[in-house]
Amino acid sequence: MEIKYLEWNLRAMGGTEYKIPAFISKLVNSEDIFVLVEFCTSKGWEEFKCELEKDFDLYCSPFISKGYNQVCIGLRRNLKYKLISTKTVDVCDVNRPEYLQVDVEIEKKPLSVIGTRIKTEGNAKQMQYDYLKKRFENIDRFVCLGDFNCVQRTLSESFSSVAEVYGPRMVNGYHSFVFKNGDMRGLDWLIAKGLDSVYNGYQDAKYSPIATYDWSFVTKENGYLDKTKDDYLGIKGLPDHAMLKGMFKI
Repeated sequence: MEIKYLEWNLRAMGGTEYKIPAFISKLVNSEDIFVLVEFCTSKGWEEFKCELEKDFDLYCSPFISKGYNQVCIGLRRNLKYKLISTKTVDVCDVNRPEYLQVDVEIEKKPLSVIGTRIKTEGNAKQMQYDYLKKRFENIDRFVCLGDFNCVQRTLSESFSSVAEVYGPRMVNGYHSFVFKNGDMRGLDWLIAKGLDSVYNGYQDAKYSPIATYDWSFVTKENGYLDKTKDDYLGIKGLPDHAMLKGMFKI
């Protein structure tokens, strides 16, 4: 079975004076699985939920208080999956990543769908990677989508013994984030184990055969003024990471 996925850092910044932009639900609606990190069930949540629950089941890590992010995972109901369990962690623990795991069964095969974001506060990145690695060691088949706040080489060094790291080919202008100084990096990746295949089935597959970064949402209509994917975005309340997109088979 082919499954289309999307991962996106929405830059909710803990929900402080934040409203979920209306265009988010329209852009994730064509996927089978989506993972939204740096998410918050704040203003706009009811509209977001009403629109997407026509076709998706939504799972969110708990809302603690403003200043703390959530993870939201959407699973399209026509995947005909069976829910087994959901797992999360204490988001207030700086040594743990933002994390949500939804364990399902699809076509009698177990699959864990995981959304995560590595926190940048303090100096605990490696501790967060180690935590994920221990989690992954005990799962037979999973797909983990998220903002890992590091480049692919660093991620592969941390996880190559337990899983594969996938993402767009970092040439030809592919990047998922632009820093204030203009540096462009890929920070959003897919880590997986036990899948049959992972690939890019979109039009740019010739240039990036495994996955793609989609910046099509950066338009004047969506509030980005004259900015482009090559600019530091930094507009309050709007996503500043590309959408990570692709397909996999189980």
